[in-house]
Amino acid sequence: MKRALISLALAWAVAFIVNAQILGDLDGDGKVTVADITDLISTYLEQQEAALHPQRQPRAVLLDVTFGARENELSTRNVYSADYMLELAGVPFVTTASLTDAIETGGVIVLSSEVGNSTFSEAQYDSLRRWVEAGGVLVSQAPLAVSGSSAVHTACRQLYGIEKAASGKNRYQLVWAPSHWADKELEYIDTDEERVTSLGRGKRLSGESIKTYAYTLTEDSATQVLAHYETGENAVVRRSLGRGAVYTFGFRWRDIIQRSQLNKDFEAQRSTSNAYEPSADVVPLFIRSVCAKHRKVSVWKFTIPDGYESLIIPTHDCDSRTAYDSMFYMSEYERALKLKAHYFLTVHYFRDAGYLSAFYDDVTMPKARLLLADGHTVGSHSVCHFPDFSQTDRFPMTVTTREAYAAVAHHEKDSTATGTTTGGSTWVEVVMSKQIIENDLQNQVRSFRTGHLCMNKNIPEAEQMGGYSFASCYSAGDVLSEFPFRERLGNDWSGDFNGVLQMPLHISDVISSSPINAENWMEKPAMWHAVQSKLQGNYAPAILLIHPNRSWKMEAEKMLVEMTDRNRVGLYNFEDFGDFWNFRRTVDFDFGYSAEQSLLEIRLTEPVDAVRLQHLCFAVDVESGTEPFTEIRLLDADGRVLADGTAKPLTETRWLIQF
Repeated sequence: MKRALISLALAWAVAFIVNAQILGDLDGDGKVTVADITDLISTYLEQQEAALHPQRQPRAVLLDVTFGARENELSTRNVYSADYMLELAGVPFVTTASLTDAIETGGVIVLSSEVGNSTFSEAQYDSLRRWVEAGGVLVSQAPLAVSGSSAVHTACRQLYGIEKAASGKNRYQLVWAPSHWADKELEYIDTDEERVTSLGRGKRLSGESIKTYAYTLTEDSATQVLAHYETGENAVVRRSLGRGAVYTFGFRWRDIIQRSQLNKDFEAQRSTSNAYEPSADVVPLFIRSVCAKHRKVSVWKFTIPDGYESLIIPTHDCDSRTAYDSMFYMSEYERALKLKAHYFLTVHYFRDAGYLSAFYDDVTMPKARLLLADGHTVGSHSVCHFPDFSQTDRFPMTVTTREAYAAVAHHEKDSTATGTTTGGSTWVEVVMSKQIIENDLQNQVRSFRTGHLCMNKNIPEAEQMGGYSFASCYSAGDVLSEFPFRERLGNDWSGDFNGVLQMPLHISDVISSSPINAENWMEKPAMWHAVQSKLQGNYAPAILLIHPNRSWKMEAEKMLVEMTDRNRVGLYNFEDFGDFWNFRRTVDFDFGYSAEQSLLEIRLTEPVDAVRLQHLCFAVDVESGTEPFTEIRLLDADGRVLADGTAKPLTETRWLIQF
């Protein structure tokens, strides 16, 4: 196409030059230079490019208002959390510290941090207000500069419609107003668990929760309350200004996102297993809906691969001899489905006098090799599966040998409780377990899951040393999120990323209230399916854990699969989904839309892996009444068409695009 355009441009340039010479329009003595021809060709190509491709739509903007104070941990935590929210939302966005650039670039601006007395000048507040009135959308947290009598404080109040922000640490729930449930912004807030979002249940002894702000509004009907705390105080407000809007949340991004990922929330989880707990995902999905509401067309990276709306991702913890003996039931059933499932192996190769017998030996190893022969993937589930593995001081990073390791978990007499482990090592449980499996099975081990989902501060470092890519050491309920996130060294606020993607599990056969057994197992798949259906509403996966130690557990998995609409919910491998999620994070794009041409174009900004790109889909939110696109194109950064797309409806105003 480029060559054809250049040929046309040359012909057009020659014709233009001839006419110009005849009419005497050329400068100087009328001679034609190479520069003249080059300029004419460039002009022609620009005109044709504009005619061929619809105008690119504005990106969202993450406005970093920390002003270079990157050493301020509180600020960087908020910046990271805002970045994560926009990435999860999937909308194209850029990050800048320039308010001018943000206003010129974005249709939606998300502020990284709370707004203090020195964040903006009076003139900057006025610029922001005019931008909003012209159709801009601002998403903000904690405008602390509303209190005061200066011109800056007045300008802040005029922008936010807030008179006062009262801080506190004793508010535990965000209750979304029923009068606004039908608003576009609350589209994903449609279950009981979302309409009452958990902020914390109170830290033990102190009763404290995260720091929150309750807003007193100015006397202005343009400001509405979308959510309040359980105390009745105002928590989330929307201010309509001209053609735009300002959305203000009464908490810091870090306390919703990064705190949850580090599992440092104030006991906010309402259930840790086999329940739906999306409290940390409410704001990212709210932001996605804000982008959709304020644009005629909004495109975002879909969170599920291959055209599905959700996934069931079976994983199996093989942590007993019975599991090794019975796991072929699962393996053969999944192979018949052409499903590549994932098995986490505990390699307890020595007898622990206080806890477990030796069950990883010459009898069970060949059975593990059959998993690989059946096409499944295998990860590590530690060496000893200790129930107190969360106690960092009991499991230092001691490096030893397979022959020398002799950790013991001491049982208390007359009790089922397990006491203190002695001789334990995080390095052995994480790194050496991987080495054992790779040596014995001759496969690559990329994933780790702790026994009992116990997490200590040394585990992220050990995972990095072992070269892991993925981990599944939390339940989704415990970290309040349905989606994967990156781990940090030391499980610490300021820890560097360790290169491991944490993928929390959602449903399992570990049911504390009513343990699964041979008599009641047929009741459990309906419970799993109910959770999976809610996950599907947010286009989230359902990672399933079933211990393969009973044949009837295979029947339970089968029952769950048969309850599922396989056209909408895929069966997927754990590590394949991890690869998809990591790839999704690297893809940056722009998009353009032409109503006249009924054309949607999605343009990648950087080269990407063509094989992985085949699994990535895009979703398109449109205004009610907008006609479907007759042509959809995927372009590379140079404007070359890579593929034509097809669209299928997800809702009345949302389409799923596959290429």
